[in-house]
Amino acid sequence: MEEKRKHNRLQKRMKTEVHSDQGLTLSATFDLSSGGLFITTPEPMEEGSRVELALYVPGEEPINLKGVIRWKREDESEDSKAGMGIEFLDASKKDIEAFKKHLS
Repeated sequence: MEEKRKHNRLQKRMKTEVHSDQGLTLSATFDLSSGGLFITTPEPMEEGSRVELALYVPGEEPINLKGVIRWKREDESEDSKAGMGIEFLDASKKDIEAFKKHLS
């Protein structure tokens, strides 16, 4: 299968808040890149939903970004967790640079 991702992914756990018209989801990242992230949650939001994210880095102020739900996985197995893939939208260069320094 051909890889469709534009950005390399890194598996890293980070506390996350996802705010949308559908409510608030408290979760953690499972993997992330400079273009988006996947968070685990038993109740993923609808594809196409616009969200505001707060990513909590220990010892620092939260990183606030906007995004859109690009896909969701509702079923969970040993190999894959339920959750949603979020693509960052309209992120400023400053926000992306703050985020990128935690991608190592």
